[in-house]
Amino acid sequence: MKKHGLSSDKIDYFLPHMSSEFFKKPIMDNLEAIGLDIPGEKWFYNLPYVGNVGSASAYMMLEELFKSDRLQKGQHILVMIPESARFSYAYMYLTVV
Repeated sequence: MKKHGLSSDKIDYFLPHMSSEFFKKPIMDNLEAIGLDIPGEKWFYNLPYVGNVGSASAYMMLEELFKSDRLQKGQHILVMIPESARFSYAYMYLTVV
């Protein structure tokens, strides 16, 4: 975050892969603890109606967001992908062109 100047005001959409709604609050709390408090209205995920689709989750969320007609040139998307066995995360920070 520090290296690239990333802050919540530079994120238009946050796409977190979660295997269960149970993880939403802990993710929110942890993001806030590291200074990346992303408001709920910026969260975009489809778990409630698609279910846990594992490794396809990020791709399905991105496809759904792209087809939603919500995106505008210059907006930024932060995608969070966990690797649950090691409790580590990978992130993609994308710019709409």
